[in-house]
Amino acid sequence: MANILLTPIEAVGIADRLSISPDSMRESARHSADVQPIDIRLEVHDASRFEWTVASPLPEKNDAEYELVAELEVPANVFAQHVPWERLQSWTRLDRPTGALAPGEAVTTDELRRVAIGVAQRISRGGDRFARECRLAASLTNLTRHTHAASSEPSLARLRKILSDVCRRVVDARRSLDSAESGALTRERPLVDEYLSVRILEMLTASDKTLSLVENSEAGIELGKPLVELRATLNDAMLQELSHRNDSGYIKAAADSVTSVDAYVARASRLKKHFQEVLFLEPEIVEVAKRANHWGAAIAALTASTWAFGVQLLLLRGTLMEATVGSGLAVAAVAAGVVYATKDRLKEIGRNWISGKLQRIYAQRVARWRAPARMMPGRDVIVTARESFDQKLVQRPDPLNPDSGVGVPVTIIRFTHRGTVASSKVLSENGISRIKHVFRYDLSALLPRLDDAVKRIPVLENGVVRFAEAHKTYRVPVSVSVIGQGASVQRNACLILQKRGLERLEEDGDVDASC
Repeated sequence: MANILLTPIEAVGIADRLSISPDSMRESARHSADVQPIDIRLEVHDASRFEWTVASPLPEKNDAEYELVAELEVPANVFAQHVPWERLQSWTRLDRPTGALAPGEAVTTDELRRVAIGVAQRISRGGDRFARECRLAASLTNLTRHTHAASSEPSLARLRKILSDVCRRVVDARRSLDSAESGALTRERPLVDEYLSVRILEMLTASDKTLSLVENSEAGIELGKPLVELRATLNDAMLQELSHRNDSGYIKAAADSVTSVDAYVARASRLKKHFQEVLFLEPEIVEVAKRANHWGAAIAALTASTWAFGVQLLLLRGTLMEATVGSGLAVAAVAAGVVYATKDRLKEIGRNWISGKLQRIYAQRVARWRAPARMMPGRDVIVTARESFDQKLVQRPDPLNPDSGVGVPVTIIRFTHRGTVASSKVLSENGISRIKHVFRYDLSALLPRLDDAVKRIPVLENGVVRFAEAHKTYRVPVSVSVIGQGASVQRNACLILQKRGLERLEEDGDVDASC
């Protein structure tokens, strides 16, 4: 989910008009980031797949209904006909265990995995808080320069505290693992330690990137020594974690060794799948479209055959009964051929109409996700959803001059997911607070139709004309919206495509994010 951040100029304007203190601005930003009941994230997964994830709270008492709609607008000139269901991947899993147990108190492998994921989630939230506070500290520095407000040093102190809290949480978890008695979980506990090591390094790496952006900005010059101290704290935390990995004998990545880097990434991926597997729900998919086709074909065939049989009886009583040899028999043969041809067409049209009507009224696919038996022996249904795809060609106004009356043809791919989330006391007792849906859509069918031309663009640098090479790109507007549980959330973005694949994703608020 894209964070909404104030620019220094906006912060100054708001503070001047409403007399809001920097501390109250910080509390308001933190509150607005935490109260959102539904979270939507958009991202490019790889060179051909676009991913959107939706996380929503698990209802406490009554079942909760929701509706998710995802739309892609593909330019008609590059659209390639394909079956959308063959391009969609989807998962539904539990999300955000609280990790109420300490690692040493877990008595089963699944409990230990859920605890590890809970600690990892806290590490991720600490990284998000660090990024938010880091940008806010930079904004407050500019605000201080303009309004003579309080110094931003307390903000940097908070950043150091966030780092220390996250590192202390990992240290406490490791102490609990070390002090626990050995037993059936002996093999799982080292994996927990290695998994937490990977997650803390990911968090510290992301924090380093955010801090570098602040250091290279005007605010970094103003912050001075406190920012240098924060950088030292971050470097110390990273050195300590890397030393722990060396002492534990975990896979090490060397900057001059591609093999070691690949091995580290592969190991991190396996660890992530190993622990998150305990949260995935078991799917049951019913292809309504296929069943509708079978039933539609049967009903249409019965109707068409009944009609054909009735017409044949009339022919037998008429022309065919009186015909011996000659034109009467020929007429009967032609009439019988017309009847059979009409019967086949009636069967095909009827099947398509019945199946299409049923899909529009109900759904193309029905999915149920059950809790695994090791968590709920009864394998209770947690989520039930009806899903459908729809494609249509529409005319959009010319983006350069909407009033010109010129239309731009685009193909809209619309995915609708209407679901119900069941309340579960067992999940709540296990620390589960949210349900997470993951969808990936493969756009590789479009890539062969894209142009790979490279153009030379003249640019002026220091009074000298130079040339830059630009690859042709295509822009695909994307919209994902969710309505349910008393909230309505929408994210709009633009996918940037090239011949070689998906380049990047620009969300609303990014530079040149308009499509």
